[in-house]
Amino acid sequence: MKRENWRKVKAIFDSAVEVAPDNRSAFLNDACADNGDLRREVETLLASSDEAESFMETPFAGEIAGLILDTPPNQLKNGQGFSHYKIVRQIGVGGMGEVYLAQDQKLDRQVAIKILNEKFSRHESNLERFIREAKAASALNHPNILVIHEIGENEAANYIVSEFIEGVTLREIIRESPMKLSEVLDIAIQIANALTTAHTAHIIHRDIKPENIMIRPDGFVKILDFGLAKLVEQKAVGFEASTVKQNQTAKGVILGTVNYMSPEQAKGERVDERTDIFSFGAVIYEMIAGRTPFAGDSMSETFANLINSEPPPLSRYASNVPDEMQRIIAKMLRKNKDERYQTMKGLLADLKDLRENLAFDERLEKSHSSDTENATKVLQATTGDANLQTAETNSSFARQIKQHKPLAAFTALIVLLTAIGFGVWYFTNFWANSTQIKSIAVMPFVNESGNAENEYLSDGMTETLISSLSQIPKLNVKARSSVFRYKGKDATAQTIGKELNVQAIVHGRVVQRGDDQLMLSLELVDAQTENVIWSEQYNRKQTDLVSLQSEIARDVSNKLRMKLSGADEQKLAKKYTENTEAYKLYLQGRFYLNKRTAKDIWKSIEYFGQAIAVDPNYALGYAGLADAHTLL
Repeated sequence: MKRENWRKVKAIFDSAVEVAPDNRSAFLNDACADNGDLRREVETLLASSDEAESFMETPFAGEIAGLILDTPPNQLKNGQGFSHYKIVRQIGVGGMGEVYLAQDQKLDRQVAIKILNEKFSRHESNLERFIREAKAASALNHPNILVIHEIGENEAANYIVSEFIEGVTLREIIRESPMKLSEVLDIAIQIANALTTAHTAHIIHRDIKPENIMIRPDGFVKILDFGLAKLVEQKAVGFEASTVKQNQTAKGVILGTVNYMSPEQAKGERVDERTDIFSFGAVIYEMIAGRTPFAGDSMSETFANLINSEPPPLSRYASNVPDEMQRIIAKMLRKNKDERYQTMKGLLADLKDLRENLAFDERLEKSHSSDTENATKVLQATTGDANLQTAETNSSFARQIKQHKPLAAFTALIVLLTAIGFGVWYFTNFWANSTQIKSIAVMPFVNESGNAENEYLSDGMTETLISSLSQIPKLNVKARSSVFRYKGKDATAQTIGKELNVQAIVHGRVVQRGDDQLMLSLELVDAQTENVIWSEQYNRKQTDLVSLQSEIARDVSNKLRMKLSGADEQKLAKKYTENTEAYKLYLQGRFYLNKRTAKDIWKSIEYFGQAIAVDPNYALGYAGLADAHTLL
């Protein structure tokens, strides 16, 4: 596969993994359009990511790994010798290399061998991370941390040999069924024990997530993948631990997995052990709720929730969660790291106390239940006529109904009229809903300013409207990749409607007048009849650009005749920033990122960085940075 095609596959895959599995098919319909080959490649990656066993990293499909590297994977054959090991089979392929189950012929034991891909080995930074992963894990002698046996080089291939873990990832357990609180606490305490040891050795993991936690059949936990691990200097007091010079991460570089990042990690700031505490809190939350605490419908929304919003209460997703458990998780997920647990040791103590208290309450409840059962038996022995009394009560109730026939008839009439009223309301709403527009395509807005430098504005306003309308439930909004292929083309509404299978089309024209004035003309067109359903012209100052985007999203949704709840309206009106300058810088970043060339991607990073500098809480700016670094 050509590098350009692979980049398309990777970009769509990176977005698809953030979409709930039930919604992925619709997402791929839009993102891949009619390109069946593209969709098959993405689905192969998704299937492998969801189903394959994990070891040190989330695996990719074997045949796709070579495409990542632009070279075929260095697969070893079953039965082949490798140093003093005999290859049994391949068990996974990650972004950095292949992983094999092998037999150690010297010590007669099964091991896992992770081999760094040849092309990755050529880059010093990749090799350093590979070696750092081995050193970080091998320095931690703890039963809940993967044991590293050896690191070496064989025929120019760098490799790590570790113990082989038979079991499943925590991700698979979460996916299967809701977890009992006792299971959650048992796993959490084992993880906390392991991380306490790591932090005592001044090593932070930085990528705690369900895929990096394996559970053996006996319930024993193993933490994997110290590939992002970072050494921090020991300080006498405080947590201003600076990075060891040889292992310094550039400020602004975002490492980790979005759903489990701490706010400081998402912002590319320096981190300490409290970032692991936050990520760990997200994992415990997901074990109980079945979903991550800051999950959004897109990566951008997830970033925004992470930085600006509090997680939904656990009671929304699970019942009977003890108040103390909720308090512990809430403290772990504080956005201000000074308000979190300051050490893993303190967290571990609270988790153990909670488990002991719950065990005591359970024993007390069993004792109370036993006493109650004995008392009930005595009571039943003295009330043998209870069933007879019940029957007499029922007979009495029937006699009362016969004595009040007129009242019963009137009541029946009221019920009948209510049913008729409900029927009229239902069918009225049914016919009203049948006129709703349930599918729409927002065409690229035309830049009529006569200045090509303003192209970012027309493109960006289009993308923002697409994103806003996508928040409306049951409305099918075509993705950017589907509509931007019509940019600059003269296609009729009927043609677009048939090709994209939508009911309506939005057209827009943007004119910038001077340095301060902006005019936007919008039309909503019926894709079948080509009649204009609605049109509007907006004249605003550029300083009102953020408010204008919210206004046009609200106006268009109203003309679609969609019934929105209060929560839906809030989502539609949501502003990720109030700062127009930050918003325009973000749009410029997206404009260059969409060009997909290395030069333009670096330019987009500059703009995203400037947007964040103007508004440090601008979640979309951080999301843009993450997207850009993914494509490099």
